[in-house]
Amino acid sequence: MASQAIEPIYRTPFPSSTRFFFACKLYIIKFVVKCVFGVFNFPGIKNKNHNPTSTKVYPVQPSLRHRIFVPKSHKSGDPPLPLYLDIHGGGFVLFDPSLDDEFCANFCNENKVLVVSLDYPLAPAHPYPEPVYALIDVVKAVLEDESLPFDKKKVVIGGGSAGANLALAIAQDPSLQGKFGALVAFYPPCDFTTPVETAIANRPKHAPKDPMADMAGMFDCAYFADNQDLRDPQLSPRWADRAKLPPKIYIVGCDFDMLCHDAEAMAESFASVGDGERTGAHDCWEQNGVKWERCLGEEHGKLIFREL
Repeated sequence: MASQAIEPIYRTPFPSSTRFFFACKLYIIKFVVKCVFGVFNFPGIKNKNHNPTSTKVYPVQPSLRHRIFVPKSHKSGDPPLPLYLDIHGGGFVLFDPSLDDEFCANFCNENKVLVVSLDYPLAPAHPYPEPVYALIDVVKAVLEDESLPFDKKKVVIGGGSAGANLALAIAQDPSLQGKFGALVAFYPPCDFTTPVETAIANRPKHAPKDPMADMAGMFDCAYFADNQDLRDPQLSPRWADRAKLPPKIYIVGCDFDMLCHDAEAMAESFASVGDGERTGAHDCWEQNGVKWERCLGEEHGKLIFREL
């Protein structure tokens, strides 16, 4: 669906007291997460098999360090590998690329794929669209990096949660058109026009409490300004033009996740472009290059990346 001729939508501004509360809560969470995350990444605690082959900084974004995973079986002179660009989640405000180390290492070695786990600047210090622009710079640098053993005709981008949103955002950039053969989005936030109350009501009636519900406002307040159009397709990719996205898109939703309904609506919208017939069932179908899968009984963030 094209974004032209769609009226902008803005959120209701948060009161100053709410903003102050969100800011205090967020910085406490960031501090605790950094401490706990640091312990789990400490040598002797973290599984060394999940460590990257190397890390790399590109001059275009010198404050960002990316993690590179080369299959252990790959040798100099071997044919170039498929490339998967991974973007970590964390509500646009938390974590770093090491969050996805286990997935990246396993996916790399099990499927003989070069994986580059991308870093990006976090909100609230770097609100939208800064992370999007930074990632566009970095992705272009990676794709031009002749030292990486990958096939430029076999590039896929994806991520989980906020990372999935960012993957959908940067794939729309004019400078990256035609660069990706496919995109993978695990439980993405994809439509910020949907009120939290509506998103919660769209979940199955037997679903447990969604922990995202209590943090959604805080994340939103940190990530984008009150005067931001919520229908901006790089913020809310539900409103993106299908023609600007890769030919193949795989979207995964978690049944109990408040984001699942919007993710499915996005998949339906993208799949409606074209005249191909739908195959599959209600919870797992494919049409016009789009695959949708709902993981029954799963909550946001608890789904392990099983396959691409």
